[in-house]
Amino acid sequence: MKIKIICLFVLLFSIISCKKDKEYPEYVELESGNGSYSLYIKDGNFEFLKTEHVSYDQIVTAPFSEGKYKISGDELILNSDKGKKYIFKIGNDSELIPEKMDSLKDLKGLYPVQILHNNKMPKEMGRLDSLGRKNALWLYFNEKGKVINQRLYKNGELVKDHYKSDIVIK
Repeated sequence: MKIKIICLFVLLFSIISCKKDKEYPEYVELESGNGSYSLYIKDGNFEFLKTEHVSYDQIVTAPFSEGKYKISGDELILNSDKGKKYIFKIGNDSELIPEKMDSLKDLKGLYPVQILHNNKMPKEMGRLDSLGRKNALWLYFNEKGKVINQRLYKNGELVKDHYKSDIVIK
């Protein structure tokens, strides 16, 4: 009887202590605070883009890495087709914080600009300031693409939930 109870406790402890993968949007578009990097995650694949200002009137955006991604615990792991590996810690509001970056030293973090539902309809979208904080109006959609909420942000702080604006999304 004691062995059964001990086995039950061991089994229960094992189940409780298992590291659960953090849920992360399957389809998401992210940008760095200064707009230098963009990351698109879609259907198990990723595309990393870098934006460079060539002159005051010329901007060049080009992919520098693409491949597959996986989520392990609270980390998003990008494995590029060229053997590079990028590991991000998943923070609040789907923010990605760099942990291990092959060939990227100046990336501070990536912040969601648009998140899509599994049916690829918009889930939420909005603008970020230069520090990667939510700013201005953010729109939230149901799975059919209808706006269900509008929130007004200033410097990453929620100013007004259920904000009413004249913006119409068709």
